[in-house]
Amino acid sequence: MATSSSIVLGQDYPTKPIRLVSAHAAGGAADTLSRIVAEQLGNKLGQPIVVENHPGASTALAAEYVARAPADGYTILMATVTTLSINPTIMPALKYDAIKDFAPITVVASTPFFLGTNVNLPVTSVQELIKMAKQKPGKLNYGSSGNGTSSHLAGELFNDMANINMLQIPYKATSARNTDLSSGIIQVVFGNDLLPFSETGKVRILGVTSKDRLSGHPEIPTVAEAGNLPGYEASVWYGLIAPKGTPPKIINRLSATIHDIVIDPKVKQKIMATIGGEAIGSSPEAFSDLIQSDTQKWRAVIKRAGIATVQ
Repeated sequence: MATSSSIVLGQDYPTKPIRLVSAHAAGGAADTLSRIVAEQLGNKLGQPIVVENHPGASTALAAEYVARAPADGYTILMATVTTLSINPTIMPALKYDAIKDFAPITVVASTPFFLGTNVNLPVTSVQELIKMAKQKPGKLNYGSSGNGTSSHLAGELFNDMANINMLQIPYKATSARNTDLSSGIIQVVFGNDLLPFSETGKVRILGVTSKDRLSGHPEIPTVAEAGNLPGYEASVWYGLIAPKGTPPKIINRLSATIHDIVIDPKVKQKIMATIGGEAIGSSPEAFSDLIQSDTQKWRAVIKRAGIATVQ
């Protein structure tokens, strides 16, 4: 973790507003998190943090934009696991290099998926779902947010580790996917927006895909423990990065300041309430390690599942 002592470095920064680029449209989880961070960071640093939305091409447009920005600490990006660990395999023609073009600052938060089923599917646990899938190979399906998305990869990792073959049904809109899950058109979904459907009795949640149980919902077991699948984890993390070459003293100050922000109980609760995520606040080094380890992990899943790349 970055420590407050590193704030001593870079005391002459910032002297003007900072642009925090969001790779998603206004209103989504990444944008919401960006605005939470922007407000708190601006208060801490004494300069406005201006959120700019640059959606498109599965976060690639925003990443390309920030990669070309001056490496002076005044343009940073709220990147995701898609930006830095999935796109490099799914989109080989990327105009940015996830490792060479950026300096990691910190992992801000991580949002897992809930493994949910239609309530009429006769299973009440992850192990029962795996048993049914083995008895009916290729007969169960799961809805995703589209080919190559995090929810798709969460399902394929589950298939691989459980040695089953649920078929993926991609959706352009999660609203349509969740409606089809509730009505039984599809049987399973890995989604981060299933809690409201569970609370109204339309969806049964069997587990959460995080490494540990969520602090806000400790009653929900992890898929790893409930399915006897040690090591299973599939989360969407959000982290701040800057153009490569940004001075280390600036990177360290931003990392330490954001760490101080997200350990505040009120901010942690706000992040959980608005995006369903756990606040983190990692060091730049830990973020770099996460990017590289998740790149290897998801590249292997993509290749094993035969997921097509985007040219």
